[in-house]
This record gives sequence, C-alpha cells and structure tokens, in this order.
Amino acid sequence: MRTGLAGLGAIVAGTPSFASATACEQFSFHHDHILGTALDLWVTATDRKAAEQAEGIALDEIERLRCIFSTYDNESELSRLNRANDAVWASDELIDVLRQYETWTQLTQGAFSGQLGELIARQQHGINVPSTQLADMVGEIQHSGWRIEGSLVTRFSGQQLNLNSAAKGFILQNAANRVRNAIPAASSLVLNLGGDLIGFGSSFLVAVQNPHRPEENSRPLTVLRLHDVSVATSGGYQRFANIDGERHSHLIDPASGRSADAIAGATVVAPDSVTANILATTICVLSHEEGLRLIAETPGTSCLIVRANGECLRSAGFAALELPISADTPEEKQEAPKTGDAWPADYRVAIHIELPTIAGGKYRRPYVAVWIENSGGKSVRSVTVWGNDRKWLKDLSIWWKFVKDDQTLVRAVTRATRSPGKYEVVWDGKDDKGEALPKGTYTIKVEVHREHGKHLTQIGKLECGDKPVKITLEKNAETGTTTIDFGKKK
Repeated sequence: MRTGLAGLGAIVAGTPSFASATACEQFSFHHDHILGTALDLWVTATDRKAAEQAEGIALDEIERLRCIFSTYDNESELSRLNRANDAVWASDELIDVLRQYETWTQLTQGAFSGQLGELIARQQHGINVPSTQLADMVGEIQHSGWRIEGSLVTRFSGQQLNLNSAAKGFILQNAANRVRNAIPAASSLVLNLGGDLIGFGSSFLVAVQNPHRPEENSRPLTVLRLHDVSVATSGGYQRFANIDGERHSHLIDPASGRSADAIAGATVVAPDSVTANILATTICVLSHEEGLRLIAETPGTSCLIVRANGECLRSAGFAALELPISADTPEEKQEAPKTGDAWPADYRVAIHIELPTIAGGKYRRPYVAVWIENSGGKSVRSVTVWGNDRKWLKDLSIWWKFVKDDQTLVRAVTRATRSPGKYEVVWDGKDDKGEALPKGTYTIKVEVHREHGKHLTQIGKLECGDKPVKITLEKNAETGTTTIDFGKKK
C-alpha cells in the first residue's frame, strides 16, 4: 500500500504510558506497510473484542482515505485529478483537504503549498533542476491552483498536486474519530502512524527524537506528557534526497523551489492532526523566527524547533508538556579508563540491522535485542531492545537471562519495535553503568524473536583497537545481513 506518505514526520514513541483506567485493559496492535510506513495502535478497552473492533475500524478508514489521497495509486481521486484537463467530481474528503491548503497557503503567505508534486518527484529521483527552469516552475506554482464548484474541482496549472502534508494528518484524525465515535467501550486510544500521533482518553507519553542523533537507541531530546491532542514532527533528517552528491531535506520551499535545510526538525502539538502536520511541515520551511510567530498566532498549539546548528527553541507552553529526563544514562557519563587502554578519540561502534519483509502468512513485527559481551563472555552493555509489550520481552530468552534481575536495564533501553527496514544503533564504548571500557575484543549479539516466526541470534567478534574495523553477520530467516563498523563518529 505504498503511497508516498511515509516519513513526513518522525517521533520516537515507546509504548504509551497510560493513566490507570478502571476495569479496563490495554491492548496493542501493530501493522507494517500502512501508507508506506508502520502503524501502532494502543487501546484501553473493557475487553479484547472491543479493542479488535477499534483496530478494524481504524484500518478500514485509513484504507478508504488512501484510495483518495495516494500519489502512487493511479486510480486514486488525487491521481485522476492530476491527469484531468477538465472539471472532475471530488469527494467531500478531497475537497476538505483542498480547502485546508487554500486556508493555510494564505495564512503562511505561500510557505505551505500543495502545488509541489513535480518538484517532489524530481527530487525523489535525484534530479537537479537547472536554475532557469526552476524559476519558471516557481512562478507557475505561485500563480496556480484549483477551482471548487460544488462537488467539481478544476485544476488550472501544469504543476502536479501533492497533498501529503495535510492528507496524513487528515487520515490520522479521521481514523481516530471513527474509533472514538463507534466504540464507546474504548476508554482511551493512541494511534501512531509513521511517527505522528493522536490520542484521546488517558494521558500518554511520547519521546521526541533528536534530529542530530537519529540513531535508533539515541537519547531523546525530551519526553512529553500529552492528553487529547495530536503531535507531529517533520524534518529532513529521516527522509532526504541526494542530488549531485549533496544531501538535502525532502521538504521544499515553494518560494525558491529548493530544499529547506535551515531547520533540522520541528515538533508541533496541536488540538488536531491536520493542524499539527501542516504546522510541522511549514515551520521547517520558514525561518525559526517566523515559525515561532506562526505558532503564537495559532490557538492551542506549541512547538519545539531544532535548527541545523543544533539550537533548540521552544514556543510558549511547550515546556509545560515536558517531563525531566534522567541525566545518569550511560551515554551522559564521561568516566574514562586508564590512559593507553582507552579507545581512540571519537570512535564508536555502529550496528546496521535489517529486518526484511516476510512474505506470506500473518506477519508480526519482531522483538529485537542487541548487547555487548567482553572477552570473558560477560554482558557489559545492553545497547537496545525493541518491543511493544514489556511482558513479552522475556521471550528474548538469551538477553533476558542477564537483565531479569536488573529492571533498570529494561527501562533504559526499551523502545517501540521497528517496522521492516534498515536501522542503525550505536555503542559508545561504555558499559551499562556509564563507565568507559578499554580496548579489546568484544562480542556483538543480535537476538530476534517473532510471533509466528523464528527465534534466532547473530553473533560476531569485533576488535576495538587502534584502527577502524568492519565485520558482517550472515543473514537468517528473520534478519538481513548485519554490518558492524568500529570507527570515528560521523
């Protein structure tokens, strides 16, 4: 169901921590390849039947709206509108989103635009548009649009429409509303679609990824406690284009036609998902001063802006949503071993993991643990573990043997499970107490256990000495080839 909506925002979200709900139980569901990304749903309901009904309603609504807004489906309403030379019939949903673009294009003086389809397509293929041609395209964007007459829409521009920024929020909002209206037995819900979230009922926690440290196991910038709101994150650190050997954000400034690279990431909290997604995208195009001003002028919203130089800027009200993060995590401590034993300066271990798509059958996202053992076979560092439900972590039986008596290790490394794809986690050379380890030979272990699948482990020895080293671990039925690099930080 690839649609081109994947990766428009990126929030690292662990299993939501709900407030207690009387006579209710929390149920979690995961689905891969929904709108080209992953979907996680957590429902607090009176029974499993109600929770599964909520899951079905959410999936049905997402699929129904995919058939309207997909840019990859040639039979979607949007694709037909892009091909049409005359007026075409449009659903109420398509007209609603087009109206959102009309409103926000005016409010942002053109910084938010739905006329970027051709530029987005060229960027995705790594095509560098010549300056003269780009100037013509920008001029056309600024003087193009559509006309709505009842249920008929006429597009009067040569530019292809791409409505992803608002459509993803619209789909997320409608899916949550459908569940809320149809399932009164669902007392609370959090829906996470590719990193953008909406929740109602009990409060929930969300960890915000640092765009300058996007590795899977990196420390989050902050943690938010939210209630009956939506949150969206945008930025070019997860999705980007390589053009003529240079890396550029996937977000395009309509005023120049070029990538918007000054803002590394923007997280927006808003009353609804459409507003959150539109603002997160727009703030990455504007200057940080303009972005903060836009948030101040939009009731009920707040944001965190991370500039390309690393500076973090918070709007009024954002800090009130944040929870303190403990500073005693391993990567924050700076103790070093004796001189001569330490790793070379700025060296680290980067572990690249691939979870391939499993064709056929009922796919369940695997639980994954990565840890380090010293030359004596003793575990010295739990690098990361991915799992939606803590009670199933013990199924990672090898890893569980040494963490079951120290639950602080579980709290320190548990993340949401990941959809099939390629991921990077890093080890900074410290143990679980944050103390730097000496040079030497270490064993890297990757354990994967999937429901309706297999329980397998990859193991490799890595010499962490005075020079860069690279090893590979052979793929198996659950894991692709894992590459491990010991070298300088990127």
